[in-house]
Amino acid sequence: MADIKHDFDLLEMPVEGVAAYWLSLKKLVGNKKNFKPIHEEAQHTSEEYIRYLLEIGFGNFSEETIRKMAQVKTQTMLSSMERRFDCMRVAVLDVATVENPHRSVAKLYADFPQAPLPGDKAIRFAQELLRLMPDKYKGRERFFDVGYKVPDDKLIVALLFYIFYARHEGKDACQALLPLISSVYFRDALSMVIDGFDVPFVRKWLKKHKKALLKDMQFKCAMSTELCIGIASRMDYEDLHSIARAYLHSNGGTQSV
Repeated sequence: MADIKHDFDLLEMPVEGVAAYWLSLKKLVGNKKNFKPIHEEAQHTSEEYIRYLLEIGFGNFSEETIRKMAQVKTQTMLSSMERRFDCMRVAVLDVATVENPHRSVAKLYADFPQAPLPGDKAIRFAQELLRLMPDKYKGRERFFDVGYKVPDDKLIVALLFYIFYARHEGKDACQALLPLISSVYFRDALSMVIDGFDVPFVRKWLKKHKKALLKDMQFKCAMSTELCIGIASRMDYEDLHSIARAYLHSNGGTQSV
């Protein structure tokens, strides 16, 4: 049986790994008419976009419908990710400039059509987290996580905490909390601030890297859609492999799958 990785993050996984995942699925089902292993895989896969493809790609939808549904899902995910990246950007820069957290709330909420939770409540929750530091946060590490999969209300509170904490204890105090942060984007940017990188450099890096991450995510979603459709249409493994290689070459990939 092919080695299938159930739990992974499409954003963090390199494009070669994504291609390898779909090729492993093809090896698992071969040319069988029964896609039961695919339906079982959908139940065990935590990655949101991949699970969605597994759920819609092996039923009664036409290829055109699958592509349209996948495109809508991609746009929805990218929009949500971009908003959360923008919130992380605001927080990192406000840590760097020692911004007043009350002003930070207004900037964070500018990205939302409706506030995830009342601003005064978000500040109160962030201050409660502040009171746990530095000796009482053990066992509550999840409240300090910042990631694009963290729900909006919890993300806002966590970001406000880092702004409060840096303002009260200094930017260097955030160093010990870096391992609690799941977002590489936020963690790397916060590390730059801690290391003394100037604000204009960090601002430019945040903007360019967000664009690169979203572009890469969109590419992996498109490739996943085509490979999913190829498996559903019982395409030969060699032909599916050729499609994967075409995507890898177009993305500048050099590793083989």
